[in-house]
Amino acid sequence: MKKLILLVALVFAISNVASAAIITDVVRRNSTNDPPVIATNLQEDSLCFVDRTHEYNALPLVGIDYVQVANNDKTVGAYELDVTLGSSATLYLVIDNRVGGTADTGGLGDWAGVDPDLSTKMTWVTSMGFADTGYDIGIDEKGNGVIDKWSSVFSKDVPAGTITLLEQNDGGGRNMYGVAAVPEPATLALLGFGGLAMLRRKR
Repeated sequence: MKKLILLVALVFAISNVASAAIITDVVRRNSTNDPPVIATNLQEDSLCFVDRTHEYNALPLVGIDYVQVANNDKTVGAYELDVTLGSSATLYLVIDNRVGGTADTGGLGDWAGVDPDLSTKMTWVTSMGFADTGYDIGIDEKGNGVIDKWSSVFSKDVPAGTITLLEQNDGGGRNMYGVAAVPEPATLALLGFGGLAMLRRKR
Protein backbone atom coordinates (compact mmCIF):
# COMPACT_ATOMS: atom_id res chain seq x y z
CA MET A 1 0.00 0.00 0.00
CA LYS A 2 1.41 3.34 -1.01
CA LYS A 3 1.74 5.35 2.16
CA LEU A 4 0.73 8.96 2.65
CA ILE A 5 3.77 10.97 3.76
CA LEU A 6 2.85 13.73 6.14
CA LEU A 7 2.14 17.16 4.73
CA VAL A 8 0.18 17.90 7.88
CA ALA A 9 0.98 17.11 11.50
CA LEU A 10 -1.37 15.16 13.70
CA VAL A 11 -1.36 16.39 17.29
CA PHE A 12 -2.86 14.31 20.04
CA ALA A 13 -4.89 16.49 22.40
CA ILE A 14 -5.23 14.58 25.63
CA SER A 15 -7.27 16.03 28.46
CA ASN A 16 -6.30 15.73 32.11
CA VAL A 17 -3.14 13.71 31.48
CA ALA A 18 -0.57 16.39 30.71
CA SER A 19 1.42 15.83 33.89
CA ALA A 20 0.92 12.08 34.24
CA ALA A 21 3.42 9.67 32.74
CA ILE A 22 1.79 6.88 30.77
CA ILE A 23 4.95 4.78 30.33
CA THR A 24 5.98 4.00 33.89
CA ASP A 25 8.77 1.46 33.35
CA VAL A 26 10.85 -0.20 30.65
CA VAL A 27 13.01 -3.30 31.10
CA ARG A 28 15.25 -4.60 28.31
CA ARG A 29 16.50 -8.20 28.34
CA ASN A 30 19.13 -10.25 26.52
CA SER A 31 21.36 -7.34 25.54
CA THR A 32 24.44 -5.63 26.96
CA ASN A 33 24.00 -2.43 24.91
CA ASP A 34 22.97 0.87 26.48
CA PRO A 35 19.71 0.45 28.43
CA PRO A 36 16.51 2.16 27.22
CA VAL A 37 15.29 5.40 28.78
CA ILE A 38 11.74 6.72 29.21
CA ALA A 39 11.42 10.19 27.71
CA THR A 40 8.52 12.64 27.84
CA ASN A 41 7.17 15.39 25.60
CA LEU A 42 8.15 13.98 22.21
CA GLN A 43 8.80 16.90 19.85
CA GLU A 44 10.41 17.71 16.53
CA ASP A 45 14.17 17.04 16.82
CA SER A 46 13.78 14.77 19.88
CA LEU A 47 16.50 12.13 20.06
CA CYS A 48 15.45 8.69 18.82
CA PHE A 49 18.05 6.57 20.59
CA VAL A 50 20.27 6.48 23.67
CA ASP A 51 23.33 5.62 21.59
CA ARG A 52 22.91 7.85 18.51
CA THR A 53 22.27 11.50 17.73
CA HIS A 54 19.45 10.61 15.28
CA GLU A 55 16.39 12.86 15.62
CA TYR A 56 12.68 12.44 14.93
CA ASN A 57 11.22 14.78 12.29
CA ALA A 58 7.83 15.22 10.56
CA LEU A 59 6.08 13.86 13.64
CA PRO A 60 2.45 12.80 13.73
CA LEU A 61 2.88 12.29 17.51
CA VAL A 62 3.91 15.18 19.76
CA GLY A 63 3.93 15.88 23.48
CA ILE A 64 3.71 12.23 24.47
CA ASP A 65 5.80 9.63 26.29
CA TYR A 66 8.25 7.58 24.28
CA VAL A 67 11.20 5.24 24.80
CA GLN A 68 14.73 6.00 23.67
CA VAL A 69 16.01 2.52 22.84
CA ALA A 70 19.53 1.50 21.84
CA ASN A 71 19.97 1.49 18.07
CA ASN A 72 22.63 -1.17 18.52
CA ASP A 73 19.87 -3.54 19.70
CA LYS A 74 18.58 -3.77 16.13
CA THR A 75 20.66 -6.93 15.56
CA VAL A 76 19.94 -8.70 18.88
CA GLY A 77 18.06 -11.90 18.08
CA ALA A 78 16.73 -12.62 21.57
CA TYR A 79 15.75 -9.01 22.31
CA GLU A 80 12.83 -8.41 24.66
CA LEU A 81 11.46 -5.09 25.89
CA ASP A 82 8.91 -4.93 28.70
CA VAL A 83 6.91 -1.70 28.51
CA THR A 84 4.73 -0.96 31.54
CA LEU A 85 1.77 1.39 31.11
CA GLY A 86 0.08 3.19 33.98
CA SER A 87 -3.34 3.18 32.28
CA SER A 88 -5.01 1.91 29.14
CA ALA A 89 -3.25 3.41 26.14
CA THR A 90 -2.59 3.38 22.46
CA LEU A 91 0.90 1.97 22.03
CA TYR A 92 2.89 2.95 18.95
CA LEU A 93 5.79 1.24 17.20
CA VAL A 94 7.97 3.27 14.84
CA ILE A 95 9.37 0.72 12.35
CA ASP A 96 12.03 1.47 9.75
CA ASN A 97 10.47 1.19 6.27
CA ARG A 98 13.49 -0.84 5.16
CA VAL A 99 12.74 -3.75 7.52
CA GLY A 100 12.22 -6.92 5.51
CA GLY A 101 13.14 -5.15 2.28
CA THR A 102 16.15 -4.91 0.04
CA ALA A 103 19.53 -3.47 0.99
CA ASP A 104 19.61 0.25 1.71
CA THR A 105 20.43 2.24 -1.41
CA GLY A 106 20.86 5.55 0.42
CA GLY A 107 19.61 8.94 -0.63
CA LEU A 108 16.87 11.23 0.61
CA GLY A 109 13.39 9.80 0.25
CA ASP A 110 14.38 6.36 -1.07
CA TRP A 111 12.21 4.72 1.60
CA ALA A 112 9.45 7.31 1.83
CA GLY A 113 5.92 6.14 1.23
CA VAL A 114 6.64 2.40 1.38
CA ASP A 115 5.73 -0.17 4.02
CA PRO A 116 8.11 -2.41 5.96
CA ASP A 117 7.71 -6.06 4.99
CA LEU A 118 6.79 -7.90 8.19
CA SER A 119 6.08 -11.23 6.51
CA THR A 120 9.44 -12.71 7.56
CA LYS A 121 10.87 -10.12 9.98
CA MET A 122 9.15 -8.78 13.11
CA THR A 123 6.20 -11.10 12.45
CA TRP A 124 5.21 -10.66 16.11
CA VAL A 125 4.05 -7.10 15.35
CA THR A 126 0.98 -8.12 13.35
CA SER A 127 0.51 -11.31 15.39
CA MET A 128 0.11 -9.14 18.50
CA GLY A 129 -2.47 -6.98 16.74
CA PHE A 130 -0.46 -3.89 15.80
CA ALA A 131 -1.75 -2.23 12.62
CA ASP A 132 -0.14 0.26 10.26
CA THR A 133 -1.65 3.71 10.83
CA GLY A 134 -0.72 4.87 7.32
CA TYR A 135 1.63 7.58 8.58
CA ASP A 136 5.40 7.92 8.35
CA ILE A 137 7.93 9.56 10.68
CA GLY A 138 11.19 11.01 9.39
CA ILE A 139 14.58 10.21 10.88
CA ASP A 140 17.31 12.85 10.66
CA GLU A 141 20.45 10.74 11.08
CA LYS A 142 22.97 13.57 10.87
CA GLY A 143 21.30 16.27 12.98
CA ASN A 144 21.42 18.67 10.04
CA GLY A 145 17.70 19.22 9.56
CA VAL A 146 17.36 16.86 6.57
CA ILE A 147 15.34 13.65 6.76
CA ASP A 148 17.52 10.72 5.74
CA LYS A 149 15.18 7.77 6.30
CA TRP A 150 11.50 7.08 7.00
CA SER A 151 9.70 4.81 9.45
CA SER A 152 6.09 3.61 9.61
CA VAL A 153 3.86 4.13 12.64
CA PHE A 154 2.01 1.04 13.89
CA SER A 155 -0.53 1.16 16.74
CA LYS A 156 -2.41 -1.09 19.14
CA ASP A 157 -4.83 -0.29 21.98
CA VAL A 158 -3.62 -1.98 25.16
CA PRO A 159 -4.78 -2.16 28.81
CA ALA A 160 -2.76 -0.94 31.77
CA GLY A 161 0.07 -3.29 32.69
CA THR A 162 3.16 -4.71 31.00
CA ILE A 163 3.47 -5.70 27.36
CA THR A 164 6.54 -7.52 26.03
CA LEU A 165 7.89 -6.43 22.65
CA LEU A 166 10.36 -8.58 20.75
CA GLU A 167 13.30 -8.42 18.36
CA GLN A 168 13.88 -6.59 15.13
CA ASN A 169 16.99 -8.56 14.05
CA ASP A 170 17.02 -7.53 10.38
CA GLY A 171 20.67 -6.61 10.05
CA GLY A 172 22.65 -3.48 10.83
CA GLY A 173 21.46 -1.39 7.90
CA ARG A 174 18.14 -0.40 9.48
CA ASN A 175 17.28 1.74 12.50
CA MET A 176 15.91 0.01 15.60
CA TYR A 177 12.18 0.40 16.13
CA GLY A 178 10.89 3.05 18.51
CA VAL A 179 8.08 2.97 21.08
CA ALA A 180 5.61 5.65 22.17
CA ALA A 181 2.28 5.71 24.02
CA VAL A 182 -0.69 7.99 24.51
CA PRO A 183 -3.45 7.48 27.12
CA GLU A 184 -6.97 6.63 26.04
CA PRO A 185 -9.22 8.26 25.14
CA ALA A 186 -7.34 10.63 22.85
CA THR A 187 -8.63 13.13 20.35
CA LEU A 188 -6.92 13.61 17.01
CA ALA A 189 -6.65 17.19 15.85
CA LEU A 190 -5.37 18.15 12.41
CA LEU A 191 -3.05 21.12 12.23
CA GLY A 192 -2.11 22.18 8.73
CA PHE A 193 1.49 22.75 7.70
CA GLY A 194 2.24 23.90 4.19
CA GLY A 195 4.04 22.00 1.47
CA LEU A 196 7.45 20.71 2.49
CA ALA A 197 7.30 21.60 6.18
CA MET A 198 8.42 18.03 6.89
CA LEU A 199 11.80 18.83 5.27
CA ARG A 200 12.35 22.07 7.11
CA ARG A 201 15.80 23.14 8.23
CA LYS A 202 16.50 23.49 11.92
CA ARG A 203 17.08 26.93 13.33
